[in-house]
Amino acid sequence: MDQWYYAKDGQQHGPITLGELQGLLRSGALNPTGDLVWNPSMTDWLPAVQVPALNGGAANAPVSGEAHGSHPFAYPTASGAVEEIVTGSEPIIPTACVKRAFDLTIRHLGAMIGITLLYFIVSWLVGEMLGLADEALGMSPGRDMPAEIPIGTDPWEAFKQEYAKESMSIPMTIVSYIVMVFFMLGFTKIGLNVVSGKPFGVGMLFGGGKWLMHGFIGYVLYSLMIIVGMALFIFPGFYLMFRFGMYQNAIVDRNLNAIEAFRYSSQITANNKVNLFVLFLFAILVMTAGCVALFVGILFAYPVIWLSWIVAYRWMQYGGRAVLDDPATGQPLLSAAPE
Repeated sequence: MDQWYYAKDGQQHGPITLGELQGLLRSGALNPTGDLVWNPSMTDWLPAVQVPALNGGAANAPVSGEAHGSHPFAYPTASGAVEEIVTGSEPIIPTACVKRAFDLTIRHLGAMIGITLLYFIVSWLVGEMLGLADEALGMSPGRDMPAEIPIGTDPWEAFKQEYAKESMSIPMTIVSYIVMVFFMLGFTKIGLNVVSGKPFGVGMLFGGGKWLMHGFIGYVLYSLMIIVGMALFIFPGFYLMFRFGMYQNAIVDRNLNAIEAFRYSSQITANNKVNLFVLFLFAILVMTAGCVALFVGILFAYPVIWLSWIVAYRWMQYGGRAVLDDPATGQPLLSAAPE
């Protein structure tokens, strides 16, 4: 079958003919050892150099295993199809992560915007309810503050009074962080399923309870790391941010406790700290563009940023396959990965 696909720099292309693919290789547009190719006679994506049809072999010769119709993998035995890579062996490509996140957001546009909007609304409602509870219980830090700050008040004192009026008591602040982590964990589960081509739904947003204890402990420890790191001339803060920043994904994805999740994040981010920093800069640009487009833009930008980090997480686990679709089904290759 003269339908070929190739993956370069984290982007999937095709179908093209065998002759066109050979032309790309001859021109140097494709790296025969680093870029992957596939056609329906193959059971897995492989480097071009390993494909007989591209190196003088028979055009219809199966590359490995048996051909399985138009399906690219002989599930569940396809060699290497969804196996984890050696840690740090395939550094992420930040632009490919953002592009994949953008494509997935477009693919599931209604669901992504709806879930994001629900997340914002529920978070706001919870904050308002906790604030009202604070006032009702007489614990609000601003309960004794004047409604209007007198003219001539020292600016720093005025700032402290305004901050106190907007703040919650320590107990309610802790509750608010617990609730925030609860929804973040549910949001993470949705993102992992979207990137992996697994079923997802709005109900998952409220499913973070089983990871809540480890998630909250991880959040507190991670926040302390970043605060201390930023206080130590900023650079250590960024280093810790990117080294341990995948802890929440690991808690949800691997059912790890906080310490195990930090250890796992440290392992998979090997050789990727700089790339994660670049991805962080892209996230700032995307959010800035979303803010320029006001509310609707933020509703679109937020899932793109959120999914780009999860794409990076999956890439560090499974390599470049994290941003590829199965050409035969149009589903993410990771949909065959075990739960």
